[in-house]
Amino acid sequence: MKFGEGAPVFAAEVRSENDYGPRAEREMAKKRADYFAAGTLVVWDVDLLSDDVVRVYRSNNPERATIYRKGQLAEAEPAVPGWTMAVDDLFPQK
Repeated sequence: MKFGEGAPVFAAEVRSENDYGPRAEREMAKKRADYFAAGTLVVWDVDLLSDDVVRVYRSNNPERATIYRKGQLAEAEPAVPGWTMAVDDLFPQK
């Protein structure tokens, strides 16, 4: 099996325990910049430990994120038109 050609239009980065602190924030920003330079339209930064669970970055304004929290629907416009996902679905059911 081979990887597809080109960049995805939508990417989701889920943070691990090592993705916190100033150095990690710089690395995450660099990774987003790489995605956008390659042609990705939307990047999600998913942080299950924060109240700001999903930060949605767009290639047309890569420094400003739209924030989604528990109880809200996150989207990936314009990469995936009309698609939404409940932030609560990112957490295990109890």
